[in-house]
Formats: sequence, structure tokens, C-alpha cells
Amino acid sequence: MSTQSLAEISQEKSERELAQLKSNISKIDRWLSRANTEKSGLSQALEKQEKAINRLSKAIRSSKANIALQSKELKALEKDFAKQTQSLKTQQAFLIEQLQRAYLHGEQSHAKLLLNSDDPQRLATDMRFFAYINEARSEKINEVNEILRGIKETEKKILLKKAKLNEQYNIQKQHHAEIKKEQASRKQVLAKLNANIKNNTQRLEKMRKDQKRLEILLNELEEAIANIPMPDDAAPFGSQKRKLPWPLKGKITGRFGSRIAEGKLRLNGIHIASKDNQDVKAVHSGRVIFSNWIRGFGLLIIIDHGNNYMSLYGNNKSLAKDTGDWVRAGEILAYAAQSNEKSETGLYFEIRKDGKPLNPSHWLRK
Repeated sequence: MSTQSLAEISQEKSERELAQLKSNISKIDRWLSRANTEKSGLSQALEKQEKAINRLSKAIRSSKANIALQSKELKALEKDFAKQTQSLKTQQAFLIEQLQRAYLHGEQSHAKLLLNSDDPQRLATDMRFFAYINEARSEKINEVNEILRGIKETEKKILLKKAKLNEQYNIQKQHHAEIKKEQASRKQVLAKLNANIKNNTQRLEKMRKDQKRLEILLNELEEAIANIPMPDDAAPFGSQKRKLPWPLKGKITGRFGSRIAEGKLRLNGIHIASKDNQDVKAVHSGRVIFSNWIRGFGLLIIIDHGNNYMSLYGNNKSLAKDTGDWVRAGEILAYAAQSNEKSETGLYFEIRKDGKPLNPSHWLRK
């Protein structure tokens, strides 16, 4: 069997696995949709706003990438324009020099050669020389015309590129205005949600429901991905204790197992202080099996690492990966939101084995 056919078989197998995964995940999406209908009006508003912020953040990143590309292409065009202009000056200088010589010596020399030369062979040689000079001059004129056409074409491209850049800047400006508006609305909704929790009993009940919702989601995901194999070159997650890179650099503001909700619940992961739009990176290779919004954890990404290991990244501002995507250690998954110093916000990170939470401090590098 040829290498090509093996590659095709591998590709087909990968596509079948992805199709199966997405089919299974679609069932989870339906469950999530039903779970979302149980939320209050304020929670639904929060979901809508955070998803809008996610969409706008993606649009801003795309716009930045387009601006960078258009700027690079514009610089290349301007460099070409400078080279063409310099080449034109060089050719013009040559022609001016030739015209000056022609004026001073050219036509008169032709006449003098015809009238004064007694040597036919010398006359023929001189005439060929003048013909060569005229031919070279004609070629230079053609070159100048070609350079002029190139300059005009480059000028058109530069104008078009500048127009596209201006359009991208306007789009980015609009997106920034929209995201600022959504963030202000989100802040108001969060304040109202917190105001609606009148006592610690209600806060405890909310946290319990949030944790229960996540547990159900993880159970659903475990069933959905049971037969999805990991890449052959991926190191076993179980051998990575004390070796995993941090999902982002920041101070731990909530430690694994710490008491929350007046001591009635324990934290199943860690909170890491984060800056706005800070990169959130995968701690190990695997496949994204969830990339969506869920109450209590906001925009959440879950990666399956094989052998029933998972890592979870919650409370993100924007997601960079979709369900079904393969990722490598250190690859950007999402972008964090700005931490609030008065509460345990920032990135929420968990590691699980067989659905049970593990202490991330035993897995992350010191």
C-alpha cells in the first residue's frame, strides 16, 4: 500500500472521528440549550452579552490581523514604488545625456561622415556605431515607458490598499465602540444579579447549582468522547505531573480545595488573576470537546487529553478554539478577562480524571 493511500485512509478516519464527535457534542448542545432555559432573565442577558463580547473580540482580532497584513503589503508596494522611481530617474538621466550628445554631435556627425570620409570601410564602421547608439537609445525609451506603466499600476495598488486599510480601521473602531457598550451592560447585569442574591443561603444554592450543572456537562462529555483516540505522538497526560505549563501567568487568587460559600463548598479548581485579553494556553495536547457558555463558568473550554483526563478553562472573555479542534501544549485557546481584585475572578482552571477534580498544583510546573 502506498504512502499516499495510507495518508488518505488516516485522513478519512480522522474526518469520521470528528463527525462522530460533533454528532455527540450536538446532543450536549441540546442539553445545554435546555439547561439555559432554566436561567433567570438576568442570567440570559448575561449569557447574551458575554457571547456578544466573545463575537466582537474575535472580530477585533480578525480586524487587527487584516490591518497587519494590509500594512505589510502596503509597505512592500511603497518599497516597489521607491525602486521604480529610482530606476526611472536613472533611465531619464541616461536619456538626457544621450539627447545632449545627439544635439551636440549626433546629426552633424552623420553629415560630416558622409561628406568628409574617404575610407568606405571606416564610414561603414562609424555608421554601424551610430545605428547601435540609436538602437540602445530606443531600448532605453521603451524601458522608461515600461517603468512609467509600472509606476502608475503601483500607485493604483497603493491607493486601493490605503482605502482597504482605512476601511479596516473604521471597522475596528466600530467593534471597539460596540464591545465597550456590551461590557458596560454586562457590568450592570452582574451588579443586578449580585443584588438579587439577598443572603448567603441563596449564594450557596447558586454555587451548588453551578457545580452540579458542570458535573452533568462533564458526565455527558465523557460518554460522548469515550472512543475518540488521541494522536500517537501525544505524551500520556498521566506522566506529566509537575511538568505542565501554566495556562496563563498570574497570581493564584483561589486555591484548590479552599472553602467557598461560607465554608459549605470546596473549590474544585484554581482561580488565576488575569489581565484583559491575556493569552490562555493549553497545558497539554488534546482535543477541544466543549467551547461554549455555561452558567457559573462563563465562556468555557474543555480539552480531552485521553485516558479520561480533562482540563477546563473558564471565565474567559473570548474563545479562540471550536469544538473538535486539536490543540498542542502552549497553543492559545482563549483570551482572559480582567480580574476583579475584590472577588475570585480571572481564569478558572481545573484538571479532572474520571470526572473527579485533581489539584492543579500537583501537575503544573513550579
